[in-house]
Amino acid sequence: MGRLSAQNQMIIAVAVLVVLAAVAVFLGIMPLFSEASEIDAQIATEQSNLATAQALVARRQSAKAQSAANEVELMRIANRVPDSPQLPSVIIELQDVANASGLEFPQINVGAVSQGPVAPDGTPASYHVLPITISLRGDWSDLVEYQHRITKLERGVRVTSSTFAYVPGTETTLAMVQGTIVLEVYMMSPAAGTTPTAPADATSN
Repeated sequence: MGRLSAQNQMIIAVAVLVVLAAVAVFLGIMPLFSEASEIDAQIATEQSNLATAQALVARRQSAKAQSAANEVELMRIANRVPDSPQLPSVIIELQDVANASGLEFPQINVGAVSQGPVAPDGTPASYHVLPITISLRGDWSDLVEYQHRITKLERGVRVTSSTFAYVPGTETTLAMVQGTIVLEVYMMSPAAGTTPTAPADATSN
């Protein structure tokens, strides 16, 4: 065989380089592309896991906040409707409101604890009622303000009736309005084995 011409040698050399380049691509570069695709897939998976974890944290934080709000609400309800009459604190609150309203608070009568009314379907009430009757003296506007204020007390109080009478003044006293207010306070249950009582007359300081 004769020697290859320079042109043929060049063609063969170029062909060899092309083959070597192709082999390099398949053996070196292509696995890198495959590895990059796997890394992209792992990144996507981790991003999905992160989003799931963030959503879980958000739900837990929301549940924690809701739990705290529920606890505050339960405490508020417990203060308004406690498990026992807590009569001394009730009388003090009523007295304080009378003082703040500029009223005389000469008398308070406390009734007996009774269970709340039965529901129309016959279900017994889960709470008990303590009736209280108070007598007050002062200006008409102050008596109206007093009724408004006691409905805002932390302890649950409901006015069931009220009557008012004008008392003319004398040489030694000013004319005033005499008010009698009947109200109810509530509790989940009366103190075991006791019936709350109070003096028939309680004179204000």
